Amino acid sequence: MKLNVGNHKKLIILSFLFFFITGLSQAKDTIKLITNSPSNNSGPSKDCNVEICTSLLELINSANKTIDFAIYGLRGQNEILQALIKAEKRGVIVRGITDKTLEGKSYYTDTHLIAENLKNVRDDHKVDIKRAEYYEGRIYNESQQCERPVNTKGPLQCFEGKGYASKEEIIFNGDIMHNKFFIVDGRYVWTGSANISDTGIGGYNANIVAYIDSPFLANYYTVEFEQMFVDGNYHKTKKKLKKKDISIILDETEVSLFFSPQGYAVTKGILPLIKEAKETINVSIFFLTHNKISKALVDAKERGVKVRVILDATAATNGYSKHNYLRENGIDVKVESWGGKMHMKAAVIDKRHIIVGSMNWTLAGEKKNDENTILINNSPELGDQLFLFFEKMWNSIPDSYLQKDPFPESIESGTSCYDLIDNDFDDIIDASEKECLKT
Repeated sequence: MKLNVGNHKKLIILSFLFFFITGLSQAKDTIKLITNSPSNNSGPSKDCNVEICTSLLELINSANKTIDFAIYGLRGQNEILQALIKAEKRGVIVRGITDKTLEGKSYYTDTHLIAENLKNVRDDHKVDIKRAEYYEGRIYNESQQCERPVNTKGPLQCFEGKGYASKEEIIFNGDIMHNKFFIVDGRYVWTGSANISDTGIGGYNANIVAYIDSPFLANYYTVEFEQMFVDGNYHKTKKKLKKKDISIILDETEVSLFFSPQGYAVTKGILPLIKEAKETINVSIFFLTHNKISKALVDAKERGVKVRVILDATAATNGYSKHNYLRENGIDVKVESWGGKMHMKAAVIDKRHIIVGSMNWTLAGEKKNDENTILINNSPELGDQLFLFFEKMWNSIPDSYLQKDPFPESIESGTSCYDLIDNDFDDIIDASEKECLKT
């Protein structure tokens, strides 16, 4: 039989296309959750030896073309800094953004080393200056609808008939570039609640990170990054991705992405999930001061959903915290008693829907700061992972802290009296703290 060469060539081409297309279909986008328990370390660490850090270090070291990062700051994580420096030296284009206060300072002490050692690093300082000019001369009109708490000077907030206010007057010192994300080679994204610090990825705090392999989502992170880095727009001056619906289906799991303040993460993302909860809501959160979220949690409890919250001990001292409001309405709230902080900004709903990101559940997080929030819908596997992690944290906190709040730097709070850091931000450390001297 004589072979038809033309048909043979067509068969080879069709076979090649079949295997090429099949290969593409198998290269699915993925998302992985990395959690860090506060019970694993007795204090802050400058070493990169826990997964929440090693995953980032390996990602930076594997970069071939580009690394873009937006982080709150840097402290005590020289391995990450050196990896970025080495990446730039081997030809990777490295660009970075950090936060600065109105005074031009950074919260984390080593942040200046980033700009001193990398070529392309910028910050939000100019936008903060313009915002301060906007606020200058404006008078805060205090509501008289509720009674001001005693010994408070901050703006009065009325919620459900009760007054909330901070002890100290609040003075504008800049909105916050509060992201903690890295984009590598236009494909991989590392993002979440962990700061690049000895307490963050050093492993002392409870944190969660999403490790994403998705060119689709990485592209939107790049758009967000470049409107800050290239256009110089931060906070409320951002013009791109306003009300933009960003979502992708990964193995029957819908992943949605929201950037703050322009993306309406609370209104379009968090509140609908809470309102649709049927059985359980488990929240792991640093600050919880948001009125609408607090009310939605109570509404969920009243319709029969089992709601539990773990809150940070330092955040519980905030004059606007709503954790006692939740308790008064029948929700179980435990204030953590670890040395490290509950620094997560996460929730797992019905063991299959997940919220993770950099945004605290506050009005500033929603409407002023630069943040990113990811919603993972309908993932029993990741839902079980986060639910079990929540259970371990919940069980590690004594039930006595369902009714009372431990002092964040005291004999009540784990290793806080000998971890060499100021856990309650009062400029007094360890043995000098009166709550550490009580027996």
